[in-house]
Amino acid sequence: MQNKTEEEFIPLKSERQLAKLFRIIPIFRKNKELQKTITDWAKEMLTEARAEWCAMRAITIESVIKTDRKQQATNRGKRRDEKYVPFREYFKNLQRQRYISYKNAGQKMTANGFVRWFLENPPQDIKIPYCKENQKNKLIQLAQANNREFKKAFE
Repeated sequence: MQNKTEEEFIPLKSERQLAKLFRIIPIFRKNKELQKTITDWAKEMLTEARAEWCAMRAITIESVIKTDRKQQATNRGKRRDEKYVPFREYFKNLQRQRYISYKNAGQKMTANGFVRWFLENPPQDIKIPYCKENQKNKLIQLAQANNREFKKAFE
């Protein structure tokens, strides 16, 4: 057969089977035009199939990469979160003590009030892990979550 481009490539094994078919069946052997038509059809069919395979392969690879990136992000988040655990426990215990003392005094301790007090009286034995710009917001979020938990436990 003639020179083949990437799109018009018939694998050697398939090409041999096609040539064998052309030699065996009398109608194909005598009719070169029919041989060319069938060969062109096979090339076109393979070109379309290859395009579909490439598209499916690209989608599959994209999905695998997306899943892997998502898993890596989750793992990074877990590792980052692990460094905050000691501080969160310290913060929670301190907040629990203040919550109980306020409750015993008949007062209500808000998350914002506790964070304000906490920032005015920073701990000497543990470092606040959040960056300065976002520190107050993160502490308020943590205090609010702790307060919700305390309300469920003590009421």
